[in-house]
Amino acid sequence: MIIHIILLFLFLIDKTLATMAAFALIPSQVPGAKHIRRPAKLNAKEDNILQTTNIMETDSDSAGDEVVYSPPQVVSSSASVTSTTSSTSSNKRRRKKITIPRTGNLPDINWRAISMTHLRAHPNFQPLPPPSMIDTLPTKEHVRYFRQESWQWDYLHVGRCTTSQASAALGFLEPKAASFLGIPKSLQRGGAGAWNRLSQTVPENEQSLEAMEQILCEGRSSSPTSIDIEDVVGWRPGSKEADKLWIPASRIRDRPFPFTAKYRPNLTIEDLYERKLHLQHHNNQPNPMKVRMSWGNSQEATSVLTALNYFCGIDECTVIHEVGMCGSRYDDMEDEMNGVKIGATPDALIHYADGTVEVLEVKNHCPFVLNKQQIPSRSNNGSKYRKKKKGGKKKKQSSKKEDDNHQHRDRDADGIPKSYLIRDFQLEQRVPPVYIPQLMMEMYCTGDNCNAATMVRQTATKGAILLRLRRCEHWIEEMKYFLGKFQTDFVKTGQCPNDNFFWSDDSNSRYRKFLQSTKDLSESVEQVAFVEHSKIQRMVLERGAGRHMNDVPLFLDRVYMDEE
Repeated sequence: MIIHIILLFLFLIDKTLATMAAFALIPSQVPGAKHIRRPAKLNAKEDNILQTTNIMETDSDSAGDEVVYSPPQVVSSSASVTSTTSSTSSNKRRRKKITIPRTGNLPDINWRAISMTHLRAHPNFQPLPPPSMIDTLPTKEHVRYFRQESWQWDYLHVGRCTTSQASAALGFLEPKAASFLGIPKSLQRGGAGAWNRLSQTVPENEQSLEAMEQILCEGRSSSPTSIDIEDVVGWRPGSKEADKLWIPASRIRDRPFPFTAKYRPNLTIEDLYERKLHLQHHNNQPNPMKVRMSWGNSQEATSVLTALNYFCGIDECTVIHEVGMCGSRYDDMEDEMNGVKIGATPDALIHYADGTVEVLEVKNHCPFVLNKQQIPSRSNNGSKYRKKKKGGKKKKQSSKKEDDNHQHRDRDADGIPKSYLIRDFQLEQRVPPVYIPQLMMEMYCTGDNCNAATMVRQTATKGAILLRLRRCEHWIEEMKYFLGKFQTDFVKTGQCPNDNFFWSDDSNSRYRKFLQSTKDLSESVEQVAFVEHSKIQRMVLERGAGRHMNDVPLFLDRVYMDEE
């Protein structure tokens, strides 16, 4: 009996040692064990804000839309067991995920942008000619053929109420009216800017058609490149130039192409590195307003291309037209607005096959904001938790080491705090009220055959939404009335407008009804389409650059020439 007990005891010891030896191995060496990578101890949502994450494939402020800081969810790092005997599965290797920084000091305002110069060569885009090629103005309205970046376009702003001043002249940006309309404080300003603009005067001897033609038309010289205004609409870059930039989808036979034309130029690491050096030399202090405005300008052609791909993809006969200042024909009409000259420059015009025209306006929402958030970070020793007094979820309490670690990770290699954070927009099916005057004035100035405006609101991380606003004659008449009142009450009297001019506490007053109709129009827009982030055509990184073609960082901090 004693011998049996001793043998049983030795057997148990041997079994225990064997088990301990087995668990000393890595999981894949233990028979029947699964190879599992343990996830990080930090909550993925918190860690993802500051850590680098995958970006899944918008100028002015949010204009009242919700801005959220919600980066894409982290892809689980756990992997299932794969059979070692299967040659098929062993040959299928997934591309390693490229992580994109969410914070940085050097925002790339030209991120994957396609320039207007290149867009002018697109087969479905009708560009305006260089100003030097225009030698005559049959009517004042023909000034719309001068490009936006030309000095002629700037000259036409003198003394004119354009869309940039319309909201201010209507009193929409005053505190009480802005609060009623839901316009954020960052966009609110007084009417002094509009008053200054409208107070400017053009000399009488420069207002006639003959004088404007003499001043504006560079092509009046005997230059052999000058063309008549009738040829302007048919002007296009040379075919060789266009072929270097675009390949129409009809000529791509290998597979169905998702866009109307393939963009041939690629982005290189050298390009990104040059941008980085430029920013390091000129961008000593963060300037969010300058970054926001630069983003809107640099990304404008890319957003126009988004609309082009959508509308021309539906009907190949649709053409997107470049356009300059519209509305000058009203200068010689009856004085409906007490002498106010108006003008509007849409980002483009959509010309449909049936002859109808639609205004195209794009808004590029800048993804960069100053980094002011206190973001929890990973701690090597884990996190401390404590329960709420009345139960519920556990609340995280960071240790001193965690705080130090957070400060370190929120700084660059030189210990300088990272200046910018990526913001994500949740785009709603609405045109913010602050943009209603712009769209209505553009429709009015474009002409009677323009009965709608499409706004493209494009982001860097959340795709784009296309919204259509219908023309409202009653609203336009009220706009003209209050612009004329602004001219009479302030411009002609030489008195700068006071705060909350036009505002009335009476909800039945004409102005309050005008504000209410503006809110109603903001909510009455229809959604034309939503374009997913991956379906927006942008410049891609050249092959062989060490990244996937679409994986281009929004920050240039980590771009180096030796990157593979």
